[in-house]
Amino acid sequence: MLQIYISIMIFAFFMILFFISVIIDIRILKDNKDDKIILEFKTLFSLVKYKMEIPFLDLAMKKNGSPFLKMSSEIKKGQIDESIDEKKSIISLDEMKKINNKIKRFYHSYHNVIQYMLSKIKISDFLWITEFGMKDAAITGMISGIFWAVKGYIISILRNNMNCNKTTLNIVPIFNREVFKTTLHCIIKVKIGYIIIAGIKYGYTFLIKDGECDG
Repeated sequence: MLQIYISIMIFAFFMILFFISVIIDIRILKDNKDDKIILEFKTLFSLVKYKMEIPFLDLAMKKNGSPFLKMSSEIKKGQIDESIDEKKSIISLDEMKKINNKIKRFYHSYHNVIQYMLSKIKISDFLWITEFGMKDAAITGMISGIFWAVKGYIISILRNNMNCNKTTLNIVPIFNREVFKTTLHCIIKVKIGYIIIAGIKYGYTFLIKDGECDG
């Protein structure tokens, strides 16, 4: 009888776990003073939390004109700050193309898994405000239109592929002054059960394809 009770308790635990959500709170802040990406993970009714802060990616240029990405990292876990020595990584344009090609191959191979997972993700409280300005008022107005088009396109992708609601977008043009500030905040929710199912789908597809997309 004891073994039966234990089996029932284990089964009940996994059933409850299956319907519990993982909540990811994402904040991207760029104002030239406090540039960073903040990720906070919560689950088990916020009993389990993990917070991570990463300084914003700096897009710079080499002397020879080729672009690269420079990133320093710092992680904060709980209330205790754990500073990590600054690390800089340089990604060349060729490396970025290789990464892009790998992403395309991965998407092609696991399209069904990705679409399943995206359809189960819920995005709420999506807020994206951008303030920018150039010394030339005409250029500021033109870029403002481009920003609106880009943001509208991104939101349409999110709404077509995920459950996305409560979106707030705004562009604030500032004339006769060079400035760029942006704030993005959204909350992502997905049930652990869907993650498990997606993992099973991924494993099944991986075995069928014999890991061919990893090359």
